[in-house]
Amino acid sequence: MDGKEERFTYHFILAAGLLICAYIIIYRVLGLSILSHSDYDSYTRQAAAWWQGRSDLPGNVTWLELAFFNGRYYVSFPPFPSVIQFLLIPFFGTETPDNLINTLFGFFSFVLIYRFMMRRGFGGLYSSLTALLLTMGSNLFYMSVTGWVWFSAQTQGFFFAALAVYLSDSGRKSAWYFSFLCLGFAFACRPMYIVYAPLLLVLIYHKIYDGGRIRTLVLCAKYALPLAAAGIAAAVYNISRFGNPFEFGHNYLPEFLYAPQFSLKYVPGNFLEILKLPGGKGFWPAYNGTLFFLVNPAFVLLAVRLFERRLDGGRVLYLACALTHLVLILSHKTMGGWQFGCRYLVDLLPFSLLIIGGRPKTELPPKSAALPAALAAFGIAVNIWGAVWYYPQIM
Repeated sequence: MDGKEERFTYHFILAAGLLICAYIIIYRVLGLSILSHSDYDSYTRQAAAWWQGRSDLPGNVTWLELAFFNGRYYVSFPPFPSVIQFLLIPFFGTETPDNLINTLFGFFSFVLIYRFMMRRGFGGLYSSLTALLLTMGSNLFYMSVTGWVWFSAQTQGFFFAALAVYLSDSGRKSAWYFSFLCLGFAFACRPMYIVYAPLLLVLIYHKIYDGGRIRTLVLCAKYALPLAAAGIAAAVYNISRFGNPFEFGHNYLPEFLYAPQFSLKYVPGNFLEILKLPGGKGFWPAYNGTLFFLVNPAFVLLAVRLFERRLDGGRVLYLACALTHLVLILSHKTMGGWQFGCRYLVDLLPFSLLIIGGRPKTELPPKSAALPAALAAFGIAVNIWGAVWYYPQIM
């Protein structure tokens, strides 16, 4: 093993150990069991219904966000996390270990980000710090501690979006099929991830371009077929329940019967929500958001990395996709409701890796890790504090 590999192993083990210890401590402090099943188990109930050959639930569950349509109750969230639960029900019944599932998705998101940064030519220290910043140092951390339906969708969506980015950077053409498939899985957790499909197409287009534009576009379309298949599957499932390929069920929640779920009129107010400063009686604003880069300081690193180089076509396309994603998030009626931090904007982080992990032109000096180190330390402290503050208030 050469020196570089030793540093890689050393930094990874230290960072992974820190993350695992943080999970253990937060579970102990909050009095939670990593193997326990969540009461907010919409996805488990949906999976159990699938095993019974039905798409609706047997009846209403008052504490869950269930859609009511044509006299039946349905899970109102995009369905992919129920696929995970469907595979686990034969072993655990309906008492699946939701907390463990979310924690594993959070941990392996850290591993993916680390591996991506290493592949892009960053050293073990920089890669470890970046991986910690985007996971333990972001709102993903507190969401990956419990298996609540909302947090399951975001944590799994984050993982599959990060995996899509990781696989798109592979030199193996077979990996590109799985990159688009993972984007399809992310879409079936959090539909707004679909805005990054053009970005993936362009990335792969440049990898296989051989002077023939039409031929290259046809090849790119071939690799995107798994994403199309995932979209068609979700559309068929929506039609079977609500008669509308674009309806996952949220529009049939009581809160959206008299107000639209999405509207551009919500954007100005929601933008102010994600700029709220902490302070006052509870210190952390408890509803709809907190200053987004305070609780997710990875956005600071993203801004630095984005503007340290000239805005070429790839960066402009990323910005267009990310801004479209942001506007879609801000046009939702709420910004995540009761929460710590600004959890909706965590969905922007996986594809930010394409900028944060832009290949360095020269070997980076050790001092280049100072910024991600400072941001990671700050983000970890804030998000551990936030998790300890948040859960006792609602459990």
